[in-house]
Amino acid sequence: MKRFILNAVSLWVLDFLFSGVVISDAGSLIVLTLILALCNSLLKPILQFFSFPFTLMTLGLFGLVVNGMVLMIAFNLVSGAAISGLFTAILASIVLSFVNGALTDLFKE
Repeated sequence: MKRFILNAVSLWVLDFLFSGVVISDAGSLIVLTLILALCNSLLKPILQFFSFPFTLMTLGLFGLVVNGMVLMIAFNLVSGAAISGLFTAILASIVLSFVNGALTDLFKE
């Protein structure tokens, strides 16, 4: 439950920081957090498996694109949330990982 709340706060921070990221209300934020968790656990491993040659050729940098694609897919599945493009999604996924890490360290038990 704590992880879910931290992910929701991190997504809200993205909405605050990026003009290309829009989350219209709290309900959309909750649904987006659930969808993103599902996409990360189900879709991301499949994308990583099939993109492994590209990730290997780019020395891991294509992993950022995979993260951005997963974030973009999650935003496209929620009606009250929008992200402007893949480049914004890639940058937002980088910031999301930093914010998640900082919040996790801040609220350790």
